[in-house]
Amino acid sequence: MPSNIHGTPPIPPSTRHFVTVDGVRLHYREVDGPDDAIPAIFTHGGGPGSAGWNNFRLSAAAVSATRRCYFLDFPQFGDSDMVPIAGPVFSWQADKLRGFMDALGIPRAHLVNQSFGGCVAIRLAADHPGRVASLTLIGSQPVERGVLSPLPLFSKHARSIMHDYFVAGGGPSLDKMRALVARLEFLDDNKVSEEGVRLRYEASIHPGFRTLLETPGAFGEWENLAPVFARVQAPTLIFWGLHDWFGGIDVPMLMLNQFADARLHVIGQAAHHLQSECPDEFNAHLLAFLEGR
Repeated sequence: MPSNIHGTPPIPPSTRHFVTVDGVRLHYREVDGPDDAIPAIFTHGGGPGSAGWNNFRLSAAAVSATRRCYFLDFPQFGDSDMVPIAGPVFSWQADKLRGFMDALGIPRAHLVNQSFGGCVAIRLAADHPGRVASLTLIGSQPVERGVLSPLPLFSKHARSIMHDYFVAGGGPSLDKMRALVARLEFLDDNKVSEEGVRLRYEASIHPGFRTLLETPGAFGEWENLAPVFARVQAPTLIFWGLHDWFGGIDVPMLMLNQFADARLHVIGQAAHHLQSECPDEFNAHLLAFLEGR
């Protein structure tokens, strides 16, 4: 898919919708595409202001050329309901993802997932293999520790990320969102777009999320997915940025070794949100993978 004059892929029109699953209202965007191919569902990361569309809008035109695309906001994110999570977080969210597919009449889908969303998709693929045509994972950390070293995600330096953005210094702002994206998600600060920052900031100021921050136990329990890796049968493409702040290459190598059918693509000049930092390279490899399925 060619880029526009500013070097970023074109953004196609999308339509906003809501659907209710288990009493929880979920928001998603849809981009029309051919209905004779298995659709793609995009799920987002867990950082402040993350949502399906703002994480993956730069892939919408490329992928919708061959299939219908859905960009889902998990509960507690975007414009979906801000409800507490009870129990293991990835299992709880995977139930909502499966319910979303049921509500829209989607028997199988390609799941394209950033970070947190990849952990949810792994859980779904392990528990309901017939629903997942393929998995694409970007920077996902579905384990409680690295193979070679501790994960920065669980270090004392990571504990303050949410507090620093949502509480400290007067709360969320465009400047704080720009700094967060540049520090934790991109390698090249010059590739952080003002539109991307604006979308993330606007999604981060939902008043219901502040209530969740003040509710003990609202985000559920961390879930180590390593014990279910051998049950993931779906063809899997794992993307990793060499400069990913949240962990080293040992985590995707563990998945590569234990999933039934996985391959790994490492981008040397990228960090955690490589689909936004290097959209042309990401889209090209994603399309080749999907068409090969």
